Amino acid sequence: MRKKIGTYDAMRETLDRLGKEGLLLATGKQANPMTIGWGTIGRIWGRRVFIVLVRPTRYSFSLLEALPEFSVNVPTDDLRKTVAFCGSKSGRDVDKISEYNLGLIPGESISVPTIQECSIQYECKVIHKSNVINGDLDPAIVAGSYAGGDFHRVYYGEILNVYQAE
Repeated sequence: MRKKIGTYDAMRETLDRLGKEGLLLATGKQANPMTIGWGTIGRIWGRRVFIVLVRPTRYSFSLLEALPEFSVNVPTDDLRKTVAFCGSKSGRDVDKISEYNLGLIPGESISVPTIQECSIQYECKVIHKSNVINGDLDPAIVAGSYAGGDFHRVYYGEILNVYQAE
């Protein structure tokens, strides 16, 4: 069971988990999960947003471009192996949902499901996207995070619903 909560009620737990093991970003109608370690929650243009970064080489990128909606799922400690797997394998090659027998909950406001086993779930609709530009970024960040030249696209997702496990 889960309950609907306020947009920022679980922000601390979400950002703490983001900075440690990571979160599961689900894209596409089949909810392909990808581990993310970068992102934030805030308010822009008078909207509540979850900002996520996805590299164009990722399978999730093509899914997000085709269907501009996503869910962000906050895993519990017992999902560490799942989070590690989803961060090391591509959805092009393996069905990550089946591999770890994850349950999906249909979205209420979006077409992308949320992951049942996660303690907190955000439903988001893309309201803006922009590209990280090499020349506009601190050279030390480029050297440390983009040595291969695979710069992220930044997706600003309006948070439509947030759920927490009961």
